[in-house]
Amino acid sequence: MQNKLWRLRSALLYSDGVGQPARYGPVVRAGLSACSVLDTLVLRRKNRADYRTDVALVPGRKLLYVAVPKAASRSLLHFLLGQQGRNEVGPAIIQKKSLKELFRVRPEARDYFKFTVIRNPWSRVVSVYNQKIRSDDPFITARLLKGRNGLSPNMPFAEFVEWLCAEEGGDERADKHWLSQHKILGIGGVEPVHYDFIGKLERLSGDLEILSAKTGISLSGVGHMLYSGAAEGYRTVYTDRTTEMVARRYARDIELFGYRFDGGEPSP
Repeated sequence: MQNKLWRLRSALLYSDGVGQPARYGPVVRAGLSACSVLDTLVLRRKNRADYRTDVALVPGRKLLYVAVPKAASRSLLHFLLGQQGRNEVGPAIIQKKSLKELFRVRPEARDYFKFTVIRNPWSRVVSVYNQKIRSDDPFITARLLKGRNGLSPNMPFAEFVEWLCAEEGGDERADKHWLSQHKILGIGGVEPVHYDFIGKLERLSGDLEILSAKTGISLSGVGHMLYSGAAEGYRTVYTDRTTEMVARRYARDIELFGYRFDGGEPSP
């Protein structure tokens, strides 16, 4: 049932499942917007961070993939779910939970081979802005923006960065799309999660080859599903000020994962 709900949501939100947000007629858009407003007002808590993310478990292979939003997550989830039998992936189970919740209900998953893919924080912020903020889509507006003081559709990029770096946009209240990646992944804290492999979106083709060798599963097909979006050319959007602000906002991610604004690897 969980997989069917995930497929339905993806089909509604994205026309091809992994790319651009789908576009609907006014009736469907109004219905989706109404559902999102209800979800926002009744179900979602805006006064604390949303640590829930999509997690794919493959019990038959003892694999656990933790999705970081805006880091090829939909592509990997679709591949793991859609390639059952082929590539010997086996039946994947997708659950939307925080890792704390997941390990409570499935403690055996702690011993699975755990992997994820992360993204350059500066690039990730631009991607979030392009798809979630620079939008007049009522679904996105209702689900992500309502109840967040100071956040509005189509606000200038510099203002969005200012908002991210203020209290309202900090990790204590963040949506998973702009929550720091190390927090989504449960790295650090009292019971840190240890990963067997952390790939990077910027070098995904090579990392998928390494991951395939480690798991014995061919993941080469994932590369054909990627939507590049803002993965390239993000630096042109920034000023010196916004560059530094994002560096401070995501300092822990940058430190842990060795990112630089120019996209290069840190010096040894």
